[in-house]
Amino acid sequence: MSKENVFNNKDIDSIEVVEDNLVAQEANKLPVLFLPETENQVDYKCISKKYYNSFNFSKLASAFNGSKMTIGVTSAGRRDGKTLVAANMAVSLASGYNQKTVLVDMNFLNPDMHRVFGTDLRPGLSDAIASEKIRVVPTGIANLYLMTAGSSTSLTPGIEHTLVLRKILFALKSKFDFVIIDMGSILPIEKFPIHFINEIDGLVGVIDSKKTKKGEFNKIFKHLDESQFIGYVFNRAENS
Repeated sequence: MSKENVFNNKDIDSIEVVEDNLVAQEANKLPVLFLPETENQVDYKCISKKYYNSFNFSKLASAFNGSKMTIGVTSAGRRDGKTLVAANMAVSLASGYNQKTVLVDMNFLNPDMHRVFGTDLRPGLSDAIASEKIRVVPTGIANLYLMTAGSSTSLTPGIEHTLVLRKILFALKSKFDFVIIDMGSILPIEKFPIHFINEIDGLVGVIDSKKTKKGEFNKIFKHLDESQFIGYVFNRAENS
């Protein structure tokens, strides 16, 4: 009778550390190429003081001790304001908190960050997934860089993309203090890169106060652990 292999939690932790070290070594081979700065035309209807001045990261900073972070911005459904929130969060971190920040557009089906910052759609994240060549572009805002969605508008990252995405994140974290990722909506869940969630430090959920229904988030928590959300942003909330 063959002996079963039984792993305890300590064994699993050791395996994960070894895997992370191997991924980090591979990520070091992926240079982050900084494209030449162009005459970016920032959309100041989207990037506005009334938005980015509203972010207060004091609790976030104390919780993570100033360590480098990757944060995904998502919502239950489409058109809840994810791009608005992700862009202004990144501007706030870069300008108000002087953190070297990269904003990554992972919303392949409806990419919009290149329009917000007035740059080309490609090359970007989908191209980095295909070729393992990482390219970012300055936005014209101090300390803020952009990685656009790239050439593909139909890519849905699955479990087969986990390793390359992990290497891309390791490489970006070696160069930046914050990696802010504008993701697609969680519903329908078949289109959401659920395996990617384990590669980032946490999610920020955007709630459209006029549109998002409570039942939609109840559906989300059937697929995602609520502890994966580090905070929520209420969009279009009326001032009392």
